[in-house]
Amino acid sequence: MGLFLRHEEAEAKVRDENEKLNLEQQSKQIEEEILANAVTAADKEKAKASVKKHAKNVKTCKEAIAAAKKEVSEAMAKIFSTTGNFFRGDGKTPWDKIVAEQTERDPWVDLKGVEHPGVRGMTMQAWKDCFMLMLKTVFPNNAAEMQKFYLTLIRHSPKISVRAFLHRFTTVAGYVVELPGVIDSRDATDTTKAVAPYEDSELANIMKHAFSLKWQTQYDLGHKAPPTVEYLQNAMEKIEVAFPLQNANGSSKNSGKPGKMSSLNDKIPKKKSTHAKHDKPAGKSCALCKKFGGASSTHNTNDCKKWDSKGNLKKGFKGRVDSETPPGANKSYAQLFAETEKLKAKGKNGPESDCEDDKKASMRDQK
Repeated sequence: MGLFLRHEEAEAKVRDENEKLNLEQQSKQIEEEILANAVTAADKEKAKASVKKHAKNVKTCKEAIAAAKKEVSEAMAKIFSTTGNFFRGDGKTPWDKIVAEQTERDPWVDLKGVEHPGVRGMTMQAWKDCFMLMLKTVFPNNAAEMQKFYLTLIRHSPKISVRAFLHRFTTVAGYVVELPGVIDSRDATDTTKAVAPYEDSELANIMKHAFSLKWQTQYDLGHKAPPTVEYLQNAMEKIEVAFPLQNANGSSKNSGKPGKMSSLNDKIPKKKSTHAKHDKPAGKSCALCKKFGGASSTHNTNDCKKWDSKGNLKKGFKGRVDSETPPGANKSYAQLFAETEKLKAKGKNGPESDCEDDKKASMRDQK
C-alpha cells in the first residue's frame, strides 16, 4: 500500500504543477499583450518585468513537472518489481513476459486485442492490464460472471453458524471485482459492460435464500426484504437460537447434548465402550476364590473346583498348565532379581574360586 500511495502523491504533484504552469503561461501571455499595447516608457518597463517574472515561473514549473514525473516513473518501477517478487517459481516467467509485451513492445496490444503504436512504458494502467493478463493464465475470461452466478447457488449448512456463514459469503462476493471478465477479453463488444458487484440489499436478499426454507419462513413472518447484510445477520441469529436445525445424524445443532459435534472445530466424541469378545461373563462370582485367591469372576461358588469350604485345595486340582510359557514367566520380579544377584556374586569370585570348589568336592568324594 505504501508503494501505491507514493505513486498517487507523485501523480498529484504532476497535476498541481501542470495547473500552475497553465496559469503562469496564461499570465505571461496577458502581460505580453499589455507590453505590445503599452504607450509610455513606464508601462513598457513594468510589462517587461512582469513578463520576465512569469517566464521564470514557467521554467520553474516545468522543472517541477519533470521531477514529479521522475518520481512517478520510479514508483511504477518499484510497483512492477515488487509484484514480480510475489510470482515465484513457475509464475515468474509468465509475469516477466507479460510485462515486456505490455511496456516495452512497439506496437503493443491491449486486453481487447487492439494494437497501439509506440512504447507504452510502465504506467498504472499498464500494471493493471499486466495483472489482469496474469490472472487470465489461471482463470477463464468469464471468471467474474461465473463467480457472480455462483453466489446464487450457495446454501447454508447446519454445521456452520450464521455469523461465520455470512462472513464467508461476503468474502466470496468480494472476489467478483478482482476476477477477469468478458470486458477484459477479445470477446468484448461495444455493448459489453464490466461485472458490477451486488449492492448490499441485493446481496442480503441472495443470502436470505441461502438458508433453509424453515428459517426463510420464520424471517418472512416478522421482517421485510433485508436492506443490509447486517440487518439480515441480526435477524437470522435470533432465528438460529429459536429454531435450531437438525444435522444429517438427527442431532440438533444447538442441542448441547454430550457426544455430539455442533461445529467442525469441536472435538471428535469418543464411542461408548462395549464388551469385547473375551470379556468375563457378567453375573458370576466365587466367594471362595475371592477369600483364598483365584479367578473369582469366571464361575460361581458352587462350581468352584479349587477350594473346599475350609479353604483347602481340592484333590485333583492341577491348575492351569501352559506348555508355551517361557522359563521364569511365572516368577515374580523379586525372585528374578535375587537369582540375578546370585549370578553376579558368583561371577565376581572368578574362575579360581570355582576351581577350589571343584577340588574340595573331589577330595570329599575320595574320602
